[in-house]
Amino acid sequence: MYFIVQHRHDYSTCHAHNPESIQAMGDIVTSAATHNITIHGHFGNRLEHTNYYIIEAISMEDVDALFEPVLELGDWEITPVIKKLTS
Repeated sequence: MYFIVQHRHDYSTCHAHNPESIQAMGDIVTSAATHNITIHGHFGNRLEHTNYYIIEAISMEDVDALFEPVLELGDWEITPVIKKLTS
């Protein structure tokens, strides 16, 4: 299963100067494999305080377990998607 994950926060809750939040967000990438998740891409727009992840997971439960430690660090949208093949 593929998912597009969008994370948003505003200026007042920005993690850029909070070492604990920076570490927690970094742990998403470093601990993904332990949750049977492959991260195919991680993109960000610093000016809009937005991050995007393209991930592949076996189950929504694995996705939930990966993001559970950071759910309070902003607003999250986790959308299942289908990979389209081009001809």
